[in-house]
Amino acid sequence: MDLQKLNKICFTICIVCIVLGTVLALAMIWTEIKDNEFVWKSWLTIGVFFLASALTLSVTKTLGGKTKPGEE
Repeated sequence: MDLQKLNKICFTICIVCIVLGTVLALAMIWTEIKDNEFVWKSWLTIGVFFLASALTLSVTKTLGGKTKPGEE
């Protein structure tokens, strides 16, 4: 897989997670959501996707520059 495409996909996932987290936080502020299991699962799901994408980005940035020319 092309590393630039992978980086774009992971960066897009990170941006989507940030937007969804902001929407969820605003919904929690403006509505009466307290101790709702759905909300906690939503936060954890967004966090897992964000962390996985951010870690993939960091690994591809670290290892992406170490390939020899012609090995793509």
